[in-house]
Amino acid sequence: MNKDDKISEEQLNAFLDGELESEERSCLFNEAELSDDLDQRLCQQRKLKELVKHAYRDVPQPNRLLSGRRTRTGLVGLAMAACLLLVVGFTTGMFMRGHLEPAQYPGGNATAGNTQAVTAMENYILHVISGEPEQMGLALQKAEELLSTAEPGYPRQVEVVANEQGLDLLRSDVTPFSKEIRALANENVIFYACSKAIQRLEEKGVEVQLVPEAITRYSALDRVVIRMKDGWQYIKI
Repeated sequence: MNKDDKISEEQLNAFLDGELESEERSCLFNEAELSDDLDQRLCQQRKLKELVKHAYRDVPQPNRLLSGRRTRTGLVGLAMAACLLLVVGFTTGMFMRGHLEPAQYPGGNATAGNTQAVTAMENYILHVISGEPEQMGLALQKAEELLSTAEPGYPRQVEVVANEQGLDLLRSDVTPFSKEIRALANENVIFYACSKAIQRLEEKGVEVQLVPEAITRYSALDRVVIRMKDGWQYIKI
């Protein structure tokens, strides 16, 4: 295994976010100067973060979804997310040319790689930034809808990541949706509470108590970047 392979995506994200100690940053700088592969990985991560930040600003908030069917607004949101994924895919390809075979892209004859790519596009990460109960409830409705509309035999993965005011969704002392979150978690929906949002609240003296289902391993931005790199679709709520 190359030395570069031992540097995880989480370490690269922490480096780009300025969260590493001075000595660790110096070591990673030195290794990047000596390794073209590591330098490309850093450039790719930085570009993806900027694209996701842009998506945070530009993807419109969907209106209330009607139970059991898609609405025009929901379809528009999915279309915009798909367009963003095309941009990310193009950018990633510029930095990682030669790492992906043509069979990995959707379309054409069915292959193992092709099936993997199509399956990934059917997975979703929902990003909650609003503390309004209506919007938080809408995120849970959307997660349930995505699970129920998956093709038979092709289970769909859904994750919900919350930051900013949306963190209220996962705060046990604030959220009105504890039962709904528990029910969705039992259907394998994964909930992430942004580690940076928690840190900011704690710095203000707020004691953050989360529902048992909430995971605090990532910042919201890092989790979205990871899943978009995996080919998941992004929906902002």
